[in-house]
Amino acid sequence: MSSSTPSALIQSDTEEPLKSLLSYRTATLADCEAVSTLVNSGYRGESSRQGWTTEEALVGGLRTHPSKLIDIINDKINVILLFFEESENVLVGCVHLRHEPVERSASLGMLTVRPDLQGRGYGKFILSIAENYVRDTWDVAFVKMAAIMQRPELVAYYNRRGYIDTGRREPFPKGDERSGIPKVQDLEFCILKKCVKFSQ
Repeated sequence: MSSSTPSALIQSDTEEPLKSLLSYRTATLADCEAVSTLVNSGYRGESSRQGWTTEEALVGGLRTHPSKLIDIINDKINVILLFFEESENVLVGCVHLRHEPVERSASLGMLTVRPDLQGRGYGKFILSIAENYVRDTWDVAFVKMAAIMQRPELVAYYNRRGYIDTGRREPFPKGDERSGIPKVQDLEFCILKKCVKFSQ
């Protein structure tokens, strides 16, 4: 799939079908400002309070920054998928995928849906497309992600979608304001994992 051309329009087959079609494509360096704005609106600041994914009570500052996204895109083991409503001018969501070939896995993060569009099934749709993408493109068997332990509703959301708690915990990163500033002590990530490819 070309990095600049949207895929064919696709319709969700989740239990709550999307009312509109979404297209998706991989992000380029030209998208970094728009992606940064989207992700920060979904997780931090007053705008994030419109949706349920907000981390505003736990983490201040930015969720990401254009310079961080440039680093991600320039590292070819990463892909950021962008999702649009019928017109490509309307950015709905995104997800960051990182290939980890030694473990035959991919890391999934930065899954974002615009706060005022949450609750429509977009998140489940994006998650499903991301899982299919890493399985079909990178031939991975597992998808991993890190969810903040202090957000049990988020961990439960991914549990319902087949992600299991590996028992691993990692501290929230400090020292990089491009990822945010903890507002509470002892923030940590729960590492979740899902099998996306089964042996024949």
